Amino acid sequence: MQQTLLSLLALLIVTLLSFSQQQSSIQGQHQAFRGELEQMALGVAMQTMEVVRARAFDRAVLGLPPEAYADPKEDNFACKDDLSCEADGDDSNGFGGEGNCRIHPDAGGTDCAAIEEFHGTEGEVPFQLADGTFAFDVEIEVHYVCDTLERASEGGCTPPTSRKEVVVQVQDVAADGAAPRLYRPIQYSEVITYP
Repeated sequence: MQQTLLSLLALLIVTLLSFSQQQSSIQGQHQAFRGELEQMALGVAMQTMEVVRARAFDRAVLGLPPEAYADPKEDNFACKDDLSCEADGDDSNGFGGEGNCRIHPDAGGTDCAAIEEFHGTEGEVPFQLADGTFAFDVEIEVHYVCDTLERASEGGCTPPTSRKEVVVQVQDVAADGAAPRLYRPIQYSEVITYP
């Protein structure tokens, strides 16, 4: 009887050790997969940033010859027309409105000519794999920043400035009814300076 109990206990211990090793292996595979997914998301963010960076700094400089200089404090930057530079604490980055820019050749939207037009743009960007594609949701924000790289909306300076921070957030597209695989969106930002 005692030998039977001891053999059952030994079998239970071996089963628990095996289960623990399997759980550890599965957890390692999930971490590796999530790491690859984060790298893919970062690649999408960097590719999107290249699309934004390839545009003119501001609508005010479109059509200017390369040797010309437009001064942002002379009210010729994005505070004109339908764009607002009021520091109302709500959307005081100076760009207002929703962006609808094309962020991928296969995506919808308009071909934007200046960086500020990307503010508020959202879209889906595919990541090509050998056996298919993996989709990511992309959101873009654009903010004026001061010389100290503090956002102008936080009161460090008055917009417009000669610096714009572009923030790209990337999240994997969840399967039907499932949660995204990334715990939180990947955020990539750069400060673009004029000239």
